[in-house]
Amino acid sequence: MSRIQVFALGFVSALVLVLALRGLGGTTPAASGLLIPALAPQQPNGEPAPGMFLVATRDLMDPWFGQSVVLLLDHDDGGSLGLIVNRRFQATLSDAMPELEQPEAAMHPVFFGGPLGSHQVFMLLRNDKPLPQTQHIAADVYFSAEREVLDHALQNKTPGSELHFYIGYASWTSGQLAHELARGSWHLVSANTEVVFGDGAEDLWQQLIDKLEPPGIEVRFEAADQLLAALPDSAQEPSGLTRGRP
Repeated sequence: MSRIQVFALGFVSALVLVLALRGLGGTTPAASGLLIPALAPQQPNGEPAPGMFLVATRDLMDPWFGQSVVLLLDHDDGGSLGLIVNRRFQATLSDAMPELEQPEAAMHPVFFGGPLGSHQVFMLLRNDKPLPQTQHIAADVYFSAEREVLDHALQNKTPGSELHFYIGYASWTSGQLAHELARGSWHLVSANTEVVFGDGAEDLWQQLIDKLEPPGIEVRFEAADQLLAALPDSAQEPSGLTRGRP
């Protein structure tokens, strides 16, 4: 698959963006019974692919990507593209693009898609059939950055369960994502795209990470080592293996 070309849909003023970023800490009540993806660790060949989730590990303290879930849009030898799908702005599409005349624009929230292209708006759409001027991602999910697609979606009153808007995107150069995966910054999991469009997507990282990295109760390494040393020989680890530490 060729790299997805990035097109501008509208200019987001610095004031609107700053105000929206300040609202990222706000919360929206999560819907009960949020569907959680089946956590297949990764593809058999271990390679990222469009439609998969990158789930930030607990140790990833990056100010942009900490506690984020990224839907991969594209991945090849040239690099990778994705959208953060769990960070909702306290702003609507009409705030980001005040020139829009359709009243439906005020009904759609916008999400922080990533630190690049902060003056651009991108879309994820759900449809049973291929859509013109869109890029198929996985299952019934399509990506677009075309103004005609945006106008058509608003004119047809496409609901939020089938249409999401994102300001900015995430990108990795050739080999960069592989390095971050090897370093342990991300979990690579099969995605259930239902959660991308569901209510309560803001809670997706917490629910995923609790399955990928059960929180438990931490103890000091010294205490854990003493406990292990006290185990009977039959319960010790097999010879040749060492107990790893995070």
